[in-house]
Amino acid sequence: MGTSAVTVVEILAILVLLQTALFCCSGANFNGSCIKIEREALVKFKTSLSINSSDSLPSWEGDDCCRWEGVTCENTTGHVVKLDLSWASVQGKVSLHLGNLSNLLYLDLSSNNGLAIDSLHFPSSLKYLNLRSVLLDKCDNWLQSINMLPFLLESDLSSCGLSITGHVSHVNLTSLEVLTLSWNNFNSTIPNWLFNITNLQHLDLSYSAFRGSLSTEMGNLNSLAFLDLSYNSLVGKIPKTLNKLCNLSELHLESNKFSGEISGPFGNSSSCIQNSLENLYLFNNSFSGSLPNNLGQFKCLKYLLLSRNSFCGPIPVSIGQLYNLDVLDFSHNSLQGNVSELHFLKLRGLTKLIMSGNSLVFDIDPKWVPPFQLSNIDLSSCKLGPWFPQWLKTQKSIAFLHMSNASISDSVPGWFENISSNVVGLDLSYNQVFGNLPNLREFNTSSEAGIPDPMAISRYILLKSNKFDASFTHYHSEASILDISNNLLHGQIPHNISKVMPNLRFLSLSNNYLNGTIPTSLCGLESLEILHLSKNHLSGRIPSCWGNLKYLSVIDLSNNMLSGHVPMSLGSQKFLVSLHLQNNNLQGNILMSLRQLESLETLDLSMNAFDGFIPSWIGESLSLLKVLNVHSNKFEGEIPLQLCSLASLQILNLANNMMTGTIPTCFGGFTAIVMHENRGLWDYQVSYNPYVYSEEDSYGENIQAYVKGIELEYTSTIRFLYSIDLSGNNFFGEIPKELMNLSGLQNLNLSRNELDGHIPWNIGKLKSLESLDLSKNDLYGSIPPSISDLNFLSQLNLSFNHLSGRIPLGNQLQTLDDRSIYIGNNGLCGFPLNNCSEDVDELPKGHEKVGNTSKDDSDVLWFYSGLGMGFVAGFVGVCSVLYFKDSWRYACFQLVDRVYDKLWITVAIKANQLKGKLHRNKFEVNA
Repeated sequence: MGTSAVTVVEILAILVLLQTALFCCSGANFNGSCIKIEREALVKFKTSLSINSSDSLPSWEGDDCCRWEGVTCENTTGHVVKLDLSWASVQGKVSLHLGNLSNLLYLDLSSNNGLAIDSLHFPSSLKYLNLRSVLLDKCDNWLQSINMLPFLLESDLSSCGLSITGHVSHVNLTSLEVLTLSWNNFNSTIPNWLFNITNLQHLDLSYSAFRGSLSTEMGNLNSLAFLDLSYNSLVGKIPKTLNKLCNLSELHLESNKFSGEISGPFGNSSSCIQNSLENLYLFNNSFSGSLPNNLGQFKCLKYLLLSRNSFCGPIPVSIGQLYNLDVLDFSHNSLQGNVSELHFLKLRGLTKLIMSGNSLVFDIDPKWVPPFQLSNIDLSSCKLGPWFPQWLKTQKSIAFLHMSNASISDSVPGWFENISSNVVGLDLSYNQVFGNLPNLREFNTSSEAGIPDPMAISRYILLKSNKFDASFTHYHSEASILDISNNLLHGQIPHNISKVMPNLRFLSLSNNYLNGTIPTSLCGLESLEILHLSKNHLSGRIPSCWGNLKYLSVIDLSNNMLSGHVPMSLGSQKFLVSLHLQNNNLQGNILMSLRQLESLETLDLSMNAFDGFIPSWIGESLSLLKVLNVHSNKFEGEIPLQLCSLASLQILNLANNMMTGTIPTCFGGFTAIVMHENRGLWDYQVSYNPYVYSEEDSYGENIQAYVKGIELEYTSTIRFLYSIDLSGNNFFGEIPKELMNLSGLQNLNLSRNELDGHIPWNIGKLKSLESLDLSKNDLYGSIPPSISDLNFLSQLNLSFNHLSGRIPLGNQLQTLDDRSIYIGNNGLCGFPLNNCSEDVDELPKGHEKVGNTSKDDSDVLWFYSGLGMGFVAGFVGVCSVLYFKDSWRYACFQLVDRVYDKLWITVAIKANQLKGKLHRNKFEVNA
């Protein structure tokens, strides 16, 4: 026994000596610090980087690399096994050669947005690799490098700028369990080599521009528990083989282009996927057909999100069996039929019920007590009425309640106040709710309420388009968004509004019966961004305290009875994008202070009593203007040429003023109209409101435009309108042919002016024109044949001019058969007027056109001009004979001066007479 023990001790001693000798021979020299060659590899890696000012690697000094930040060594051998530089702010473009870290197991360089790697070479020992947000766009060998890691368990290459998936003949990633390739730009089909990684449990390919159909081989990934293919461009049906994924608990297919029915993978009662699936995200696709009847057998389901598809038919009653369900979202489909208590029978865990945008009818017993307590309810566009749903009074945790367009014709019940203390968002818009405005209790900020602190000071209340007929006396002190527009409110805006609702950022009281003045306390709402008070009976002056409001983006005071001048303080709003003051009794000049509104996109001052000139600085300072509307005022003078600099202008309306001069030729260069551009936004929301999930909390831009012979209001379609209206002024001269370059122009109204000359021959270039009004001017000559090229023209008015000749035929012009289009032009003939005689040409014979006159009249004009010049020349010749006699010379040239003046006056009169005769002759010949 003793001998054996000695032998064992000797053997152990020899082994220790051998191990020590081995380390010595290898040059590792591990003496409690890191191995030299590995330290040198790390130093080489660091020197290739540029560290920013917040130097995150200050500890990388000294010989012991095991003590450096982000470096972990194995306790016994000293080998570097982990390199973790997450969020280290390292920058630079390097080649990643870490082969000398032969025992490295964990490498994390993620979230270093300034780091780029152009070549990858990893130690084969690697098990965990995270390069998220590291730029790898130059690494064509990334797949081959990854494929040489047989022990790799997890890899994250998301947001790496990868654009090719690559190809490998043999997949060596037999151990890989987690693979994330999201947020890249592959622009290819999903590669087949992925389906050979049979140990995969987590696969994320979202946001990576994958296209094509989903292979049936996806069913080979038997170990998958998480699959995310969302936000790509995948098409076709979901393969039935997905129902073989017996371990799949979370499936993301949302925001693709999938179509067809889903009964294949989810409608088979014997498929094993129904025993594992917990989260199913199919929203924002093109799925159709009815919902599978066996959805109730997916007992593990917690999240079922099928919104924004084309599902039709009823909701299966089996949904009511999903007792683990937390979120149910069927919104924005074509579902129909009745919804009863059976659909919610066992949904005791449900917290979010979202069914808006369908044609569902809720047939619920008023005495029904639901098994759940909901925090989010969105039943907009479902039929809940006519009464306010009684089952709501059992819900004590409602944070968001959306029931817009729900066929409710009732007053808000008294018990509603009892359930309102947690309500962050309330939307009852587009119903027939009447009576008093709803009372909302102050927020319950106790921890049991579960409302985060930021939400405890802000709520939105949307009550527009109802029949609330009370005075505006209900105050909601926490409200940041309040919309009670299009109701029957009366009385005045509270004079202490800034004190009772200090958090307001969006206030819309438009289209009511409010009277009195605009209270100056509005200027105390320092966070106010959108103010909409149009279509009321407000009177008095506009307050002059706007300098206190620093964040206003929209001011709409239109369609009231406001008077006086525009206050200078309005010019202090540097973020203002939309200013509507139309249809009031305002007067005075356009203030110079408004030139500071450099963000302005819409300026509507129409239907007031403004006077003076259109200032030139509008074109110089308000360079972002898309809408300039000043019609029906008292403006005079000429159009400033600076307006031609408004590259974003889509709508220009100067109609019904007293302006004069010619139409600038540079109007033909309005970039947005020429290029059919539609820049920027036309709906304006508050700048930051993360808790609103309603699409109805914005101010929609609007404009009144006289188009196609009638006045129309453009709201959501304003972005598609390109219009110029100069009618009802004193503009003279010819219509600039340059206007015909505005190929995107839809409405052109130049009527009721003093324009003369011909209609531009190239008017057919206005390919988008739908409405053209040139009536009540002094235009003459023929109608250009190219007018028949206007294929979208649906309204035309050329009446009361001096036009003559044959009306062109063909295309869209033949559908305009109203004779009044051409009335007042006695020289016109052809459809829809009287037939033309066979010898009628564009101009009567013998009146060939020379410039803007006919040849015979031009000859007469030249005759008179030559007669005058000849007389003067001859007279001077006679006088030259008498030149040397002073008295004769003086008398002679005095006579020449008088005769010369009288002669040119006669010539000028004759020229004007001949011009008028030209028009008369045309009419007489045609007659």
